Amino acid sequence: MAVSPHPDGVTERSFEALVRCKKPELDDCLWRPMPPPPYVHAADYKHVVGDTCAYAAVGNSHILLSSMRHGTYSFDTARATWSKAGDWTLPFSDHAEFVPEHGLWFGLSAADDGVLGAWDLSSSTVQQPEPPPPAHPGCREFAVPGPSRRRARPSHAIDLGEFTEVYSSHVIHLGDSKLCVAKLYKVSRRGTCTEYCCDFESDERNFAVLTGVEVVRGHDDELRIIRHKSQRYSFGERYIPTSVL
Repeated sequence: MAVSPHPDGVTERSFEALVRCKKPELDDCLWRPMPPPPYVHAADYKHVVGDTCAYAAVGNSHILLSSMRHGTYSFDTARATWSKAGDWTLPFSDHAEFVPEHGLWFGLSAADDGVLGAWDLSSSTVQQPEPPPPAHPGCREFAVPGPSRRRARPSHAIDLGEFTEVYSSHVIHLGDSKLCVAKLYKVSRRGTCTEYCCDFESDERNFAVLTGVEVVRGHDDELRIIRHKSQRYSFGERYIPTSVL
């Protein structure tokens, strides 16, 4: 699905499913168009880049999708139909990973992507008045190493030197209650600038910080997150990764 879905009828499809061909003589997979979220057909709908703010796969046949302007919708993959889950947005940013060992979805908080949290999304595929609350308080306080995705406005007429910005964050389930938190950074350097509109475009470097964490259940049955080592990987100037699989 495109990050910014658009209505049917345009040349480029915004939502597709890769399905196996039913003909026995064709051992192949084909892309089949799926209906986009229903809000794209509203009369006042405007295509906004990055309007999709969060998503997650729930169970064996549902996908939750949050729009910044239209709330959260649930897609039934078996019936290829959408339904409204609520006027709220999911409490995490981008993608949340399901960890079957604990029956919870783990992701980076929408309020601060420097905080790793856990939620139970199992009942969120049907309409709810509020978004799912954090599942365990112990999981809310884990601070991911490095700055968050927030970008501060530079001070006026100062030597800004080096500036670090997070442009993408991911949580990957490694199995056996272990996760990898990956944050992709861009470091830029420039000289003195007296205008707010100056961009950090000179001497850019790209790198990632991968942090291993483990989710354990204590004697009080509360989930706790144990942080392991962090590793930095530099990509130089030309290679700019966009996601971590």
